[in-house]
Amino acid sequence: MNLTKILLLSLFTAALQSNAQVDRIEAVESGLILPKTYSQDKYIKKSLSQQLAGHKITGASVAVIDNGKIDWAKSYGYQDAETKKPITPETLFQCASIGKIITSVAILKLVKDGKIALDDPVNDLLKSWKLNHGDFAANQVTIRHLLSHSAGLRDGYGFPGYTAEDDIPSVIEILDGSPPSNVKKEIAVRSEPGTVEKYSGAGFLILQLLTEEVTGEKFEDYVSRSVFEPLGMVNTIYDYQPDINLEREIASGHMANGKGLSSGRYNLYPEKAPAGPWTTAEDLAKLVIEIQKEYHDQSDLILNQQLVKELLTPQINNKGLAVNLKGVREPQAFWHAGNNLGYTALLYGLIDKGQGAIVLTNSDGGEAFIQEFVTSVSNAYDWPVMRSYQTLENPDNLDKLEGKYINSSLEQVLFIGYDNKGLFLRRSNSKRKVRLYRIAENSYTVRDGQDYVQISFEEKGDNNYQMVFAQGPDVLIDLKKVE
Repeated sequence: MNLTKILLLSLFTAALQSNAQVDRIEAVESGLILPKTYSQDKYIKKSLSQQLAGHKITGASVAVIDNGKIDWAKSYGYQDAETKKPITPETLFQCASIGKIITSVAILKLVKDGKIALDDPVNDLLKSWKLNHGDFAANQVTIRHLLSHSAGLRDGYGFPGYTAEDDIPSVIEILDGSPPSNVKKEIAVRSEPGTVEKYSGAGFLILQLLTEEVTGEKFEDYVSRSVFEPLGMVNTIYDYQPDINLEREIASGHMANGKGLSSGRYNLYPEKAPAGPWTTAEDLAKLVIEIQKEYHDQSDLILNQQLVKELLTPQINNKGLAVNLKGVREPQAFWHAGNNLGYTALLYGLIDKGQGAIVLTNSDGGEAFIQEFVTSVSNAYDWPVMRSYQTLENPDNLDKLEGKYINSSLEQVLFIGYDNKGLFLRRSNSKRKVRLYRIAENSYTVRDGQDYVQISFEEKGDNNYQMVFAQGPDVLIDLKKVE
């Protein structure tokens, strides 16, 4: 083939790829819908512009991952409702608790480097402050416990932040609840470590202090050197005021009604490990892609396959190490949401596929929009989770599925019945009927529970059926019909 033909073929292939990408973007932008099960008449998709306006979102920045790379990234709306200055892909947003994933990767890098171990008791590593174990001193809180929100801490979700005029407390002042900290809760262990899942921002503040005392560096310097620089995350920083100190373009925070914050453009967060980063959607996509590559042993730039598998393995319930896990029968995706005053964000990455999505908004009321956007991506790119479903008509043989199903070894008993609306499930110790919705040829779920509950039936002979009941990534039960 001569050079002219090669060039023409290359141009033709590039044009096809470009047109396909345009089609994918259009599909996402016109397909916003929540991840639910819908009847046929209520399966209504809306456009991205409709939902930005409907949810009073001032601005958003997104990135979509496919085939192990950023497929596309776009920005919508304004940095500020008053100035109407457009958002660009380089505009910085606060990603709030998505920063916990960054912290987890940074902590695991310390594990990889032999500085710490996941099951080290944190009090053995802390020097200037110690965690109060109360009545649970026999089982010391470990790094693993803190990363998986199972340390027994009961402080709750996040932090209110500070204005530019406030005195900024140190990490120890926040942990002690002493002035000028605006967090007054006592940080103490209230349940046996490793037994109860309770979301804890304080646990990650402890990890922030631990990182500094183990490395001898400021937390932000260590994370920048060990995570951001190797990944080329040049737009991810912990500076309190990047617009003033670094002359960076930032998205101002807004209330759920679309108005600006009364306290200024944004709040400041000295709680850097749990809530502090400024970033972009494309930078967070780089982190997701690296996690996916290392999980499949295609890279060891930051961690390695063993440590990333720890990151994405259920530690307690659906929690990995600072990530939420979603999937039926096995973990299929990892995710984390974020909400600081004036900002809402969501990060999603698939485990077995090089796919994912990040959406950042400068709005307190962005929760529905970010779910709708990621669901639209999921539908357009055929993800196994975060999908929306139109319920299918029920087959004619529902009466054959009715009966009592037992798993003798686990002492599980479920009853399946049917009426004019279709199948329903009832547990042995309850009279409550749980409606089942058909979402595929032989797949049923509970309302809006397709990512957590799936039920299928296998015919084993005349009126002899076996039910496969899957709930979340760690419950899979085979039940035999007995009557």
